[in-house]
Amino acid sequence: MEFQWHDILAELWRTGLLYVLAFVVFRLMGKRSVSHMAPFDIAVVIIIGEAVAIGIEETTKSIFLPIVSIVTLGLLQFSLTWINIKWRTAEQVSQGVARVLVEKGKIHHQNMQREHLSQSDLMISMREQGIEDIKDVDIARLEPTGKVSVLPKKAMLPVTAGQIGLPGGETLIAYLDRKFAEMKNGSG
Repeated sequence: MEFQWHDILAELWRTGLLYVLAFVVFRLMGKRSVSHMAPFDIAVVIIIGEAVAIGIEETTKSIFLPIVSIVTLGLLQFSLTWINIKWRTAEQVSQGVARVLVEKGKIHHQNMQREHLSQSDLMISMREQGIEDIKDVDIARLEPTGKVSVLPKKAMLPVTAGQIGLPGGETLIAYLDRKFAEMKNGSG
């Protein structure tokens, strides 16, 4: 089948219009990155992408049906986000809640099973955050986004400048270098 210039121009117009519409809808949905989206948010993004694809591919059908789908999905998602901001309960229902996986170095096996998370998956998430031993964890939660957040026990946290009384903003190494130099010069 041979394409005419008007077919190519029509396809460019269709694709461009749907691209701009998808861009506007995604911008209105907010700035959360994919790693911070709940599974349902990702599903909506995929569904909108599918509506755009159908609108681009189905050149024999009206472009207004995919436009209606994209706008409707965008408005529904925007409305759900607004409702979630206003009512915490709605957010908990639509996005889920964080579930405690580890508390004071002890694994909550029942919560791990509820979330279909293996101990191996938990250990991977801990190692990615610099924690090797479950006993070093104060609390670990599976967030609604699917990410495991891990807070180490206080004894495992690095010492900060403020905790040891270092002058404003000076690092421990800079402080020790300065003190060593003072001792070497006989002024310390």
